[in-house]
Amino acid sequence: MSKKITKITIATLGTLLLASCSGGSVQGSAQPTGGSSIGSGASSDSLPPDVPRVPKSLDTSKFEQNPCTALTAPQLQKVGIKVQGEPKQNPNPICWWNDFDAKVSLSVEIATNRDGLAGLYRRQKNFKVFEPLTIEGYPAAIVLTARDERPDGICDIEFAATDKLSISVQTQLDTPDRGSNPCGPTKAAAAEVLKTLKATN
Repeated sequence: MSKKITKITIATLGTLLLASCSGGSVQGSAQPTGGSSIGSGASSDSLPPDVPRVPKSLDTSKFEQNPCTALTAPQLQKVGIKVQGEPKQNPNPICWWNDFDAKVSLSVEIATNRDGLAGLYRRQKNFKVFEPLTIEGYPAAIVLTARDERPDGICDIEFAATDKLSISVQTQLDTPDRGSNPCGPTKAAAAEVLKTLKATN
């Protein structure tokens, strides 16, 4: 009994000595969980070395309130959408555009709960498709979870708005042509979202 107490005491003293030598405090500090803080990129030094950093953190708070404002009507027309979007919370802020006439749907999700691209890179071995790319100078990746749905007309691209927050853009073609690649329209839509973000920062 006395030996166990001695071990615990020594371990505790060691922890306190290490803390005093480093000049730090043993108290923790709250970390951001994503969201609209433009300063979330300040913690980029803690990211894994293989995760690309953003050139500049982009404030997404306005678009978290109304994700449908991430694309203007002229931008939507560029990617073949002519209908108004429907904002939802699922659980992240998301906007859906379902154009039945054009037989295409588009969604933009502000992913406040995934720890940015770092979260995707940590789980990339679990994805069926994970292909890094760059859009408008910002790191991104094609991410398909259960199977490669591109032959079915579905593509999901997630790009980093800050080092701790990402935005997912997904396109679904209702009648994809054989051999067509839905990631082309998805990349175009993601580029337009980034242009909107840059214009407001």
